[in-house]
Formats: sequence, structure tokens, C-alpha cells
Amino acid sequence: MTVIERQLVEHLISELQGSTSSWQNQIKQRYPNLTAYDLRLCTYLKTNLSTKEIATILNITPDSVKKAKHRLRKKLKMYPNHTWGVFLSD
Repeated sequence: MTVIERQLVEHLISELQGSTSSWQNQIKQRYPNLTAYDLRLCTYLKTNLSTKEIATILNITPDSVKKAKHRLRKKLKMYPNHTWGVFLSD
């Protein structure tokens, strides 16, 4: 990742964390067993970032993101036909 890309990612992360704190509080109340990592992943999924984009932001492989998404689906008791954007916007 280039310096400019890294700066853009850092800016995106700070914007997401600042603008979604009330939304994150609502998610915490509905699902108190979520970790900070789960909440951060939910935030990225809510903004419709792709698996590759999330992997780049978190500096992990896309397969790791897929596994994290699978675990998060289980914690949230999501049905397979739900999409992240729709489920997390409720």
C-alpha cells in the first residue's frame, strides 16, 4: 500500500469511527456479546466495503475476513439470505 492509500484508509477509519458511535451503541445494546473487533467489522460491513477492502484496512488476508464474517453471522444469528447492509441498518 502506498503512502497516499494508507493516508486515505486512516482518514476513512477515523471518519467511520466518529460518525457511527451512536449506531455502534445501538448495536452493543442489541448484541452485548460483540467484541470491539466485531463492532469495527460491523462498521465496515455497514458501509458496504468489500472483503478485499476490509482486508486491506485491517492488514489481514481476505480469507481471514471471510472467517470473521462467518463468526459474526453466527453471533448475530443472521440468516444466510440476509445481506449485511440491510441487517445492520435495522
